[in-house]
Amino acid sequence: MAIIKTTLGKNLDTVGVLVDSAARVKTAYVDPRNDMNPGELLCAALGACMMTKLGFVASKRGEDVSGTEVTVEPSFDEKHTRVTGIKIEFKFPESFKNEHKAFYAQAAQDCPVHNSLREDIAFNVSVK
Repeated sequence: MAIIKTTLGKNLDTVGVLVDSAARVKTAYVDPRNDMNPGELLCAALGACMMTKLGFVASKRGEDVSGTEVTVEPSFDEKHTRVTGIKIEFKFPESFKNEHKAFYAQAAQDCPVHNSLREDIAFNVSVK
């Protein structure tokens, strides 16, 4: 089981380290910043999880989905205290037929991160 230890810095920045590994994730909240804030990191995790699920399903089918992209854009409440919506846009290689695009976009939404988010978050999913 993975254990992540996160340390808070002096300027509301954090460093999360996967224990027993060199893997690190940095966040920042106060501008100027070079790192994502935690809400952006949540969306990056969602995008990475969706792409991993999409790739896993494709490999089981013997298909190549490399080059597929997903853009994830969060919406926050007026106090910026929680994500209220997430716009997700899949962009597949031009050679993909619409039925393949729809199949893989749906399969990606069955990833663990997507399945762990609150049910009242409004997801707006599009495919190109």
